[in-house]
Amino acid sequence: MRATLREAVSAAGDRRENQMETFLPDPEKPRLRVAIAGASGFVGRALRKRLAARFDLIGLTRRPPNSEATSTDADGVEWRQCDLFDPESIERAISGADVVVYLVHSMSPQSRLTQARFDDLDLLLADNVRRAMDAAGTRHVVFLGGLGADQDSSILSRHLISRKEVGAVLGAGSARLTELRAGLVIGRGGSSFRMLIRLIRRLPVMVLPRWTSTPTQPVAIDDIERAFEAVLDAPEKWEGEFDLGIEEEMTYGKMIHRAGIALGRAPFTVPVPISSPRVSTLWIMLFSGEPGSLVIPLIASLKTPTIARPNALLEHLGRDSFVGFDESVREAIQAGGATDDPRRVTRRRDRKVIQERSLVRSIQRMSMPKNWTPAGAAREYWEWLGRLCRPLLQVKTDLSDDGVVQHVSVHLLGVLRMLDLARRPEACDDDVEVLGIEGGLLARKDSPPGARLEFRAIRKGGMLLTVLQEYAPSLPWPVYLCSQAQIHFIVMLGFRRWLRRKA
Repeated sequence: MRATLREAVSAAGDRRENQMETFLPDPEKPRLRVAIAGASGFVGRALRKRLAARFDLIGLTRRPPNSEATSTDADGVEWRQCDLFDPESIERAISGADVVVYLVHSMSPQSRLTQARFDDLDLLLADNVRRAMDAAGTRHVVFLGGLGADQDSSILSRHLISRKEVGAVLGAGSARLTELRAGLVIGRGGSSFRMLIRLIRRLPVMVLPRWTSTPTQPVAIDDIERAFEAVLDAPEKWEGEFDLGIEEEMTYGKMIHRAGIALGRAPFTVPVPISSPRVSTLWIMLFSGEPGSLVIPLIASLKTPTIARPNALLEHLGRDSFVGFDESVREAIQAGGATDDPRRVTRRRDRKVIQERSLVRSIQRMSMPKNWTPAGAAREYWEWLGRLCRPLLQVKTDLSDDGVVQHVSVHLLGVLRMLDLARRPEACDDDVEVLGIEGGLLARKDSPPGARLEFRAIRKGGMLLTVLQEYAPSLPWPVYLCSQAQIHFIVMLGFRRWLRRKA
């Protein structure tokens, strides 16, 4: 087994050298400046190592490696502090970049309380990046989406629908879009691959539900790197959607057996004629040790066939040169990919900061009535809330001459001032209306300056997002969770139903 592994790794090294020869830098061509959103994740880390010699890289991070907002690491990557929930922060961070590489998933907690589905978070972040790219004049964006997202939405999981939405939103701006679509990416640090290996190692018997017979085509991280390098070498040539995957069509059951052989064991499997994503999610969380925020959407998406359609990029790369499944698994295991988690330290640090700040983020997706604007939606919301909560709450709105909300005050029984909000005109435009939280008994005195309520139009799909961000409640946390948080969620559900009738 050891000799086989050494031979496979040696062959892989020879193949990489041959592939690299096709991407030798042109000394007369100006170096492209590439900003990577998601640079500290699995794919981002691999791309940084692969691309640093040929491109000027900017890594976007919530927290830089040191106390400076901007720093450069040993590989020459310039790290810039960036809050993806703030379009102005993104605009500053991507300033001067020719291309943005977008690798972001929002499957980990961002606030102590997040009242939002992962797909709504992804939609908001993509729209923030789209707005920032338009403002910064970014020419091109390269997005890593989900294989199979070209199919009808009625058969797609929420995860794949979200990937499809993100691509549509990123492509709705002035920057040209290249969308690379991949399924299971095999390599060191990949969360899906790590889950697979842990299950094989820890379970003496594996039950294979019906979804394990779904056809799929995985891809090695080496070939993801090659695809990005080819696109960045001539971005204007590769506008559009391009599926990536090995030639061999597999099932998840077959991948379990083949990965088990690479590990030196043959897992005992029992096929069952039922599809049980909920049960599967529970035992995968239990035995893989991965959080539910990651496992739940991934398992739900495994029922969808993910087959790579023929395309010009696959032909350009030479699909017969793609790393096969068995070889990519052996390489990843040899490199420690069964246990490596590139974001483990970051998540631990983030949890501590999230706990200390005790902030709330809440996002609700609603239908946007035709011909409405975010400013109109904000006005309608406060008028609707005033009617709903009368006489318990008194909602007073100050409007401009053209009917735009300038200031809102909410009083309990007309006496106690619970919340004050004021319009932030510098953050508002035709697609976003922003009301900053200025004070009141329900807001902590040390609230961050970014505390706000947004009404945002997503034109692709006719949606309205109501977004509460950076909110610091004054109530003790357990009391807030059981009272105000639940009331806010119920109120927003009621407004969504009211808007649906309007629409």
